[in-house]
Amino acid sequence: MADHTTQVNPKRPVEGRPRTRGQGQEGGMQGPRDWQGGALEGLFATLRTSAAGLTHLEARERLVHCGPNELTFHRARSKILMLLDEFRALFPLLLTAAAVLSFIANGLSPGQGYDLIGGALLGVVVLNALVSFYQNYKVEKLMVAFLDFIPKSVNVLRETQTDAIDARALVPGDVLLVQEGDKISADGVVIEASQLLVDESVLTGESLPAQKIACKGTIGEGSLVYSGAMVVKGGASIVVTHTGRASRIGQISEISQDVTADPTPMQKELKDFIRKITWLAMTIGLVFFAVGFAIGNAFWTNLVFAIGIIVANVPEGLLPTVTLALTQASVRMGKRNAVIKDILSVETLGSTTVICADKTGTLTRNQLHVEKLYLDFGDIEAEAHQQFRANRAAQTALEIMSLCNETVVSRQEDGSSHLSGDPTEVSMAAFADALGGYEAIRERFTLQHTRAFDPETRFMTTTHLTGGGTLYLTAKGASEVIVERCHSVHSEGLVRPLRPEEKARILDKATQYSGQGLRVLALAYRIVDRAEQEPDQLVFVGLTAFVDPPRSEVPAAVASCKTAGIRIIVMSGDQAETVVYIARRLGIVSQPHVVTGEDIESMSHDQLIQVLREKEVVFARIAPEQKLNIVDALKSMGEVVAMTGDGVNDAPALKRADIGVAMGMKGTDVAKEASDIILLDDNFATIVSAIEQGRAVYDNIRKFISYILTSNIPEILPFVAYVLFPIPLPITVVQILAIDLITDILPAIGLGNEPPEADIMQRPPRRRNERLVSYRTFLRSYGIVGPVEALLSFLVFFYVLAAGGWVYGERLATGSILYAQAAGAFLVTIIFCQVGNVLACRTSRQSAIPYLRRMNGWILAGVIFEILFCIAIINVPVLQPFFTAAPVGIEIWIAFLCAPAAIFFLEELRKLLVRRGATLLAA
Repeated sequence: MADHTTQVNPKRPVEGRPRTRGQGQEGGMQGPRDWQGGALEGLFATLRTSAAGLTHLEARERLVHCGPNELTFHRARSKILMLLDEFRALFPLLLTAAAVLSFIANGLSPGQGYDLIGGALLGVVVLNALVSFYQNYKVEKLMVAFLDFIPKSVNVLRETQTDAIDARALVPGDVLLVQEGDKISADGVVIEASQLLVDESVLTGESLPAQKIACKGTIGEGSLVYSGAMVVKGGASIVVTHTGRASRIGQISEISQDVTADPTPMQKELKDFIRKITWLAMTIGLVFFAVGFAIGNAFWTNLVFAIGIIVANVPEGLLPTVTLALTQASVRMGKRNAVIKDILSVETLGSTTVICADKTGTLTRNQLHVEKLYLDFGDIEAEAHQQFRANRAAQTALEIMSLCNETVVSRQEDGSSHLSGDPTEVSMAAFADALGGYEAIRERFTLQHTRAFDPETRFMTTTHLTGGGTLYLTAKGASEVIVERCHSVHSEGLVRPLRPEEKARILDKATQYSGQGLRVLALAYRIVDRAEQEPDQLVFVGLTAFVDPPRSEVPAAVASCKTAGIRIIVMSGDQAETVVYIARRLGIVSQPHVVTGEDIESMSHDQLIQVLREKEVVFARIAPEQKLNIVDALKSMGEVVAMTGDGVNDAPALKRADIGVAMGMKGTDVAKEASDIILLDDNFATIVSAIEQGRAVYDNIRKFISYILTSNIPEILPFVAYVLFPIPLPITVVQILAIDLITDILPAIGLGNEPPEADIMQRPPRRRNERLVSYRTFLRSYGIVGPVEALLSFLVFFYVLAAGGWVYGERLATGSILYAQAAGAFLVTIIFCQVGNVLACRTSRQSAIPYLRRMNGWILAGVIFEILFCIAIINVPVLQPFFTAAPVGIEIWIAFLCAPAAIFFLEELRKLLVRRGATLLAA
């Protein structure tokens, strides 16, 4: 947003007090419409300017008063603040609290390793913050590189001279000069124009460019232009009325700045999980604090062990694993041309239930295309080239399309040709080029005269000299205008009189095409005596129908969305017929309820919700605020909404949606800033691919949470048993850290990188009330697999002690070889159990046995690392004292090797029971 809002305003003189926000607004926006209906002389008088422009002194004074003509869509964030933000999330705060408790426990009972836990926890928090910061910083640099919306330099009239100035120095009252290819850099009123055609799709959603005319007296809509629009043909002089954030684009960006985004589903789920794990840890810690009192332990002893149990419940490895899984998914999406601005957005896509798709530039190419032709009283699809060539009027139609056309052909560095000009003419030139060669046709004729298209007469003509010396007049224009001037028709290879009923038939066909949302032009010609001759008594050749065509990849993407249970709602500022035509072509709807902006204005929030409950609905001619209303209504219905768009008019809704998806190639800076994801290829199909990745990420995060939580039980129960019974402590603090931060990490990352399951896009979206970590997840980890891991570890632990001569109740020195053997065996048994656990966690309900043949590289590396780690700590002398381990007999290694199979087949039994209806056991 700009730093100044003061503008020259019709309600006060230039030197007056600053305008307050909202003054003179229409529909929540400020722009040249404030002047609509007024006189041009009044505009000049109020702005204290003229068609000759301002003086340099006046311009400098107004620049001080009104502020620079700039919009700051994205404020660069401080790197320090970005890094500090990474420490404010709930999970880092939980780990930091656990670290503080660990340091307290170390102060109460030094030498037990609690200082190592505290340091490791802080290290995890810092490492995670750095990884997340690096990902966000890359996106931040990309966003800053994106933002170049307002042109650097513009041409203005100053003291009757044309000056090139910095666009930021443009002020109200300036006379701005634009030509083909320029981006208009301020709102204003056209005072001189030459065939001016302006693309306003980024503001209005209209797929067709708007014809603009010079104001001759009363200011009308046809003379108003807006900042951000593109000149596609012609040139103009424009008196500037609003600059910076007082422009229409500035007002829309201000709306998007005021919109607040809700927490993502993943943020809500992680918050829910942290709450659960915190209460669980606190409850277990307090229970055993009380039990310690009951059996007569000292207060400080009980406190230290309660802290130990609480800290052991905190899954230290979960935070970096979640961050890495989301970051890696972001990287994978980046390779598919989807830039993820916030890694939590990855999972949100997987939760999407509704996609609100902007039509122009998202579902369509934002490029006109010849769709149909009507030649010799018959319909021809533009893509049916063979049928077209077989028609006897085809060659004449191609000649008119090529000759009555001002499209410019330029050669690119790679040798290819580029067509530029009026989008309608460019589409005809491209069609002619594909069938007969646009330039080849034009080279056979010599231009003699051109009558440019006039919005009042609504037709264009050119006269060319043929090789035989004949003057050949070609015409194109509105169907009713051209048909009225036709006396003959090109039919069956002959020219014959055009009968009244045939005229009516042609006009009916034109009306039919228009009703389908197509733009229609009629083609005609005549052999004339003079180059400037009036286009009367023409020969009718045919009708050409145009449309902004759907992207070729979109139908398959739409079909995937339907299979996945995702609803698509088309929203556009374009006319209703065009929106319906495109939505039907793509298979989104068949017989939709069409709702316009005027309809929404008269609806209450509840009425809008009722409309949205209908199975098929499309929205046309809607304003930016109305897109926002639609998104709000869908969210109040419990939907997870993804909003796609590329225009300024999409920005508020993009920000309000659960996930905003902006187009990177043709998208405006306002849209990119308001979005969560940017599609670099503007490909709607990329969204579907991203949804698939999002669903996979959610599934995978559930898998590795279940995997990581499982080892908590064999880590906690040894402390409980040590407090309750006269036995050596089976596991040390360092060994807990070895599991959580060394051996569990690689397999967990592997689960986070599992490819999407084959049926992932054939399932309906997950329910909004479905928890990432449910009570069933805790039941599996804490009630089934975790206790079995603990049981196996205790069995091996006591077997080693018994084999070494230890008897129940005997005190065992922590520095003895027997204790190192038993504690090391306890640790290695847990690690080997986790090998079976990670292999089992690759599926939730289906058998994981087939997956053993399709090993995930990360998981395979993790399993190999776990085995090598166990061999190393037991057999390498330098590692033995640190990890409290020592060599054991072959029979113990056999027990180790049996542990993974026991856990894996236990899980297979549980899944089998789930598939047979035991839903209580479902994870």
